[in-house]
Amino acid sequence: MSSARPNLAIVAACVVALAAGVAVFLLRPGAAPDLDDASASVGATPAAANERLPANLKLAELDGRAFSLDDYKGKLLIINFWATWCAPCLHEIPVLVTMQQRYGTKGLQIIGPAVDDIEDARRAAPGLKFNYPVAVGTPEAMLDLMSQLGNEQGGLPFSVVIGADGLVLERQLGEYSEVELAALIEKNLPN
Repeated sequence: MSSARPNLAIVAACVVALAAGVAVFLLRPGAAPDLDDASASVGATPAAANERLPANLKLAELDGRAFSLDDYKGKLLIINFWATWCAPCLHEIPVLVTMQQRYGTKGLQIIGPAVDDIEDARRAAPGLKFNYPVAVGTPEAMLDLMSQLGNEQGGLPFSVVIGADGLVLERQLGEYSEVELAALIEKNLPN
């Protein structure tokens, strides 16, 4: 009879661990839609026909240099909003670094606006090994920019994919998987 107790204890521990794992997954930012808001969604959403970015959108890099999204005309552009406190963002960044390395010479450009304190973003950047521009500004300005680009909820990570023709192709609230992002990039790289 005493041999049944260790098995019961193992089963109980597994159930507790599974419940904790599900709770952590569902409570992370951007992991699941807000069930109280029927308009909330997570995942990719196609853009409206002929939708373009706001004209001459300017940003500043970590070192203070200004740049414009117009600097990347003719490229497939992915604007990925992230923050140092956002676990899904930090999980997704290595995938973005891989995609920039793999497809950068083929016409891809990723830009990573930080919805974060500028100093926190500067401290985190070396460890994240960015190989694409990281844009900074006040968190309020970045939240406003995200809203202009279609993220009314303010969830992270948030990406906007813009074709080489300047048209918005899709928006993604939540992280991309490597396979999903590679397929999207290969389908839309400029010729």
